[in-house]
Order: sequence, then C-alpha cells, then structure tokens
Amino acid sequence: MKEIKLVPDIPFAHKVDVAVIDFPEEGKERQRCKITVEYSKFDVSQLQKGGLDYKGALDWYEKRIYNVVKYHISQDWECVSGWEDVMGIVREKIKEYY
Repeated sequence: MKEIKLVPDIPFAHKVDVAVIDFPEEGKERQRCKITVEYSKFDVSQLQKGGLDYKGALDWYEKRIYNVVKYHISQDWECVSGWEDVMGIVREKIKEYY
C-alpha cells in the first residue's frame, strides 16, 4: 500500500485543489498529481437529489477522493498527512447546504 500526503491549496468558495505527494525514496517527497475537490451549491444539490444527508455527503466525498487519487497513482493508498485538512475544508463548505 502506497503512503501519500495530501496538501490542500487555499480553498475557494466552490473548490479546493489538493496536491498528492508520495515518497519514492526514503525521506524524499515528490508531487504525483493534483486533484480538485468541488463543493459548490450545484455539486451538493446533486448529492441531495440522490438522497444523501450531510453524513452521506461526507462519506461520498471521502470515497470519491480516495478513488480519484487511486486512479492517478494506480494503487491502493493510505494518507499519512493532510486527510483531516482536506476533509475539514469539505465539512466546513458543505455544512451551509444542510
């Protein structure tokens, strides 16, 4: 299982870009890719139309982030740093829609 670190940029009102960092050599970091997590009113309303409450939406974002990163790095991974930073932004931004 690959260890990665997530580093969010400064969040915007509707999205945040997140750098995905891995450690190919002991102690050395490299950026593998960047992903965008979108949480605009429209994005959240689509989840609500699908019947998701606040907790369900958070679960959806967690799974989506995991799967998008997995797609880009081509393997299962675990986050050693930054997960709470990213999910904290998501929690804060989507709570206004619930």
